[in-house]
Amino acid sequence: MQAELAAVAHELITTVEPGFGFLTLRASCSGGASTHRLTAGPSEQDVFSPLGSLRQVGLDRPAVFEMRVDADGTFEALVTRDVIQGTSYLPPSYTVLLKPRQRPVRHEVSSLAEVEAAIGVSLPREVHELYAGRAKVDDDICLYSPDDILLTWQMYIAMEEEDPREWEQPVLYAGPPNAVRTVRFHPLWVPIGYNDWGDTLCVDLAPGPGGRVGQVIQLAGEGPLTYVAASVAGLALPDSYPGTKGLEEHFDVADHGPARVEALPQTLQAVTVREPGDLDFGLLARLTSLRQLRVVRGGSVRLSALAHLPLERLEVSGYEVELPACDTLTALVVEGPFVDLPPLPNLRVLDVSKAEVDIESLPEVDYLVLNAAQWRRCSMTPAAATLTGESSLARALTWAGERGVELPREVIRGRVA
Repeated sequence: MQAELAAVAHELITTVEPGFGFLTLRASCSGGASTHRLTAGPSEQDVFSPLGSLRQVGLDRPAVFEMRVDADGTFEALVTRDVIQGTSYLPPSYTVLLKPRQRPVRHEVSSLAEVEAAIGVSLPREVHELYAGRAKVDDDICLYSPDDILLTWQMYIAMEEEDPREWEQPVLYAGPPNAVRTVRFHPLWVPIGYNDWGDTLCVDLAPGPGGRVGQVIQLAGEGPLTYVAASVAGLALPDSYPGTKGLEEHFDVADHGPARVEALPQTLQAVTVREPGDLDFGLLARLTSLRQLRVVRGGSVRLSALAHLPLERLEVSGYEVELPACDTLTALVVEGPFVDLPPLPNLRVLDVSKAEVDIESLPEVDYLVLNAAQWRRCSMTPAAATLTGESSLARALTWAGERGVELPREVIRGRVA
């Protein structure tokens, strides 16, 4: 790691315009891929550098680090792992799993029976007939081998658990009402192959109340989560790729006015409203399929009239916020002056890091996002947590340690010519 970081420091002092006092590089690297944010001096002004040398950091093992590089080539880096350092905004955010979930053990299998034993399910008879060669499948579908079925299933399980920032993100759905659970992935969805676009096809063993065990679905990718067929028997893909028209809308009220809201199709599942001004949000009450609502740069945002909607995720910013008491709500992100949280019995994800709330009365959730001052008053230990408003990785590791998660830390120093 010493040599790799020295190479990064050398690239910085040779490519960044002279005149800086020091540079701060925050980066996360793994397997040749990386994300980073480079700033100059205490002002944290963004600086551009191509940083091709970052590809060599984290090849052997994932690495998250914060490095200071002085103009004379002296550098010091704090290196850790198992923390998600979000660098899209400054100060960055730091996310840790306080109660890591047990990852599935990798098994190599060669038959559907072994897949069933590993996952703990029984696949429908028609799936066995398909793999036995007694049934045909659409030429545009590539079937997984039994081992690839298990590997892909484990990959989706791991993806759902690893990054809490993706928890409780609703997906758009195209198909018969209530036929499919509208989630990103379910443990009883068994991947059997993929289509020409690379979208995964699954046999659904946990359908919605209007569905059938053994139905085939296409996981959300560029398009929505899609119902494909009642079973794998005679499975054929639809002629056209499902789009999102009629499922989601994004617009500025300042540009289109309330008339745009009144004309929204009732089929919408996700709506983003920007700069709503004094909009009467009761106009959204007729959108009986609405599961996700974002209100950006709002003023007085009063949403109590939407309590009957099947909202799952709500993101709201405003100088005055009135929230609906939705039993279906699982994720809430709210920004503004003091916000009174109504009873939300199924809430799993809560971000009030940019809001004034009663910290001592927060509901128990699986994933909690607070700022540094709020965490000092909060004694909860959810399954996952995010710290915002803290610019120092070292202090973020101390924060994690106070919550029982001792992350590794290594300080690497050096100087390049």
